[in-house]
Amino acid sequence: MQINVSGLLRDFPKAKKAALQGGRVIIKTREGNLVLMSEHAVEEKILGSMKGSFQILEGVDLTLPTTLDPEWRIE
Repeated sequence: MQINVSGLLRDFPKAKKAALQGGRVIIKTREGNLVLMSEHAVEEKILGSMKGSFQILEGVDLTLPTTLDPEWRIE
């Protein structure tokens, strides 16, 4: 998304939403271009857009297998 300074002041919610959705907002100025991007914490990326959709019980290790080896064998 490209926007100028007056457009940014007028439509900041639209530019903010675009940046939070992972886009780059290029702000055109007389002195040069500025880039607005969001920064997410590492722990937020694990479940991504599915965050809040799952109930994870305490003590459950998501890195361990959920099925037994025999279940993967082709017969």
